[in-house]
Amino acid sequence: MSNRWAMDIEIGQYLTLWHMIEGTQLSSEADRMVWKWTENGTYTAKSAYLATFHGSTRCTAWKLIWKNWAPPKVKFFHWLAALDRCWTADRLARRGLQHHPRCLLCDQEPETIQHLIIGCPFTRQIWHELLATMRMTCAPPTNETSLSEWWAVARQATPKAMQKGLASAALLIPWMIWKHRNDCAFNRAAPSVRDLTDKIKEERQSHGLQQELEA
Repeated sequence: MSNRWAMDIEIGQYLTLWHMIEGTQLSSEADRMVWKWTENGTYTAKSAYLATFHGSTRCTAWKLIWKNWAPPKVKFFHWLAALDRCWTADRLARRGLQHHPRCLLCDQEPETIQHLIIGCPFTRQIWHELLATMRMTCAPPTNETSLSEWWAVARQATPKAMQKGLASAALLIPWMIWKHRNDCAFNRAAPSVRDLTDKIKEERQSHGLQQELEA
């Protein structure tokens, strides 16, 4: 009779519950609260703060995004891009939504955020022209590395006086590429390397960023 309640739940739930409590020993002691986030079971403000990060995902691009100056909208875009949360064609496809079959900028390969901001032939031309204009000695990022990995390596090989300019370019160029892509997607604009490089220079100058792109 004492186990009739088990007939009202799924057998799987019953077995799960059984395994959870089979090692539990009951005693005559009064019940007490135990804080699971400390070894001694006592609550502390520090342990509560650390508990808020339990199960969180670390963004490896945090240093590039949050340690360098850029408009908040640019930082937010890069945070989403680093977590693959931008609505590129591959993400739309995964959710069964309408999407264009190939990259709108090069019309050669499927669109992913990695392809769009680094691997696309159109994008690589933008990177090459702007880094050359800045007289940077580092090579443009390649599709084999993430943007933050490329920046970390390029930064080590860049003179200190030019490192702010490099960080600004690493943040601004992908953002402007994304805006250009959206212009092509929603306003039927034609991809243009010249128009985009000019807009990037204007945007950079308007925000007073370091290391002007003009030769």
